[in-house]
Amino acid sequence: MNETDKIEPLWPYVLFLPVEIEQRDEFIKSVLATRIARGVLSSFDDTGRVLQRDLIENLPHSNKSILAYLKTLSNYGLVTTGTTVHKGKRVVYHELTKNGWGLARFYFEGLPSDVEELTAYLLEDYLVRLATLYREEGLPESNLYDIFARTRTKAIFTGGKNYSHPDFVLFGAAAFYTKVSCEKLPPIGGLSSCSSPMRRAGGPTVELALALANEGLETTLVSSVGNDMDGWNIITSLIQGGVDVNHIIVEDQKQTNQTIIVSDEKGSRELVSVSPMTSLSITSPEQVPWTIIENAKAVYIGEVFIEVAASIAANARAQGIPVFYRCSVPFWELGLERLKPILSQVDTLLISKQSWNYLKKTIKNKPISKLQRITDSQIIVRESVDKYTIIEDEQILQIESDRGVGEMTEWFVAGLMLKLVKGTDIHHALAQAMKYEKKQLTTR
Repeated sequence: MNETDKIEPLWPYVLFLPVEIEQRDEFIKSVLATRIARGVLSSFDDTGRVLQRDLIENLPHSNKSILAYLKTLSNYGLVTTGTTVHKGKRVVYHELTKNGWGLARFYFEGLPSDVEELTAYLLEDYLVRLATLYREEGLPESNLYDIFARTRTKAIFTGGKNYSHPDFVLFGAAAFYTKVSCEKLPPIGGLSSCSSPMRRAGGPTVELALALANEGLETTLVSSVGNDMDGWNIITSLIQGGVDVNHIIVEDQKQTNQTIIVSDEKGSRELVSVSPMTSLSITSPEQVPWTIIENAKAVYIGEVFIEVAASIAANARAQGIPVFYRCSVPFWELGLERLKPILSQVDTLLISKQSWNYLKKTIKNKPISKLQRITDSQIIVRESVDKYTIIEDEQILQIESDRGVGEMTEWFVAGLMLKLVKGTDIHHALAQAMKYEKKQLTTR
């Protein structure tokens, strides 16, 4: 490309023009295209005012041309005119309106010092006008939020991470969490006061990705979201957290998974949206970045369809890459025989307290023995609020943990993976993971 062919940076600006085509043409010709425009509009001071006599004295244009142009600006609601006393004399001044300020900045040679204020004004004004247009045309105004979230994410994509040899590659679901805390849940038909909803990107795999990236580890997440505001907000949170999101699938015809958490004095309840229109996870081996797996130090599999998860685990294990698998209750509900293709190919199986309670309830006779028949993996179970169980080969060891951390947190899993990947034996790795978890939870 020649020097003369280089494209100069574009001016980040928005101008609002009249709706009627005839008025639009006249506006461009009489306000923007005239040679006097730059001289007049760049003469206003920081307060948005200029004295008429200063314009006449300083600009190389006739009095008639200047006054005619000021009248045109006034007709379009860009300036107002008044009089004041200046140095003992009454003088005429012209003052920019809000829309006039926007037009005047168009003629600045560089970005103004108040660029943050300017962009806020432009964006707010533009969105108000767009929302009004949508309303008048009968279009759903909520689409604007989706567009804004998508555009914001794409704008920061350029500064996001892109790892070809990540430390960890994670596969799982992404969800947008809404959490509400109540003193006590009401009976059916009742009413209860609760906290304001807290909304954030969530899910065990998303939270693990952010925890690993927080430690400066190169982390790639493979997942899927809907092409909506929540989906793009999840991607934005991950980018800002230092996670490589280049392999997240955005599904046009689906909605991002929504999870509602309602907590009271007795505990919490999770309500997960599941429907044919929900984007749950990657659905095909074609969506798997196989080269990234080959170059990773470890693979973690969360909420992934069994056939795809089994393919990922088999590929990684064949190359000597350790595979961690955390199976959630909806997958345990499929039954051990259905899960055998994935359970038989993982190195470390993580069982949360929620999953363990389900397994004890449904596999009443020695659930650990039945698991060992179909997997040779080392198994870590969050058995209770104060106990972990390690199952390795034929050995079963129970380790006490601090009360108060009732579940298997992302910090525990991150700490465990960090140690196991470095070759630490599972007993020391678990002890270090508990210390790491406690440190993270006490500093947040």
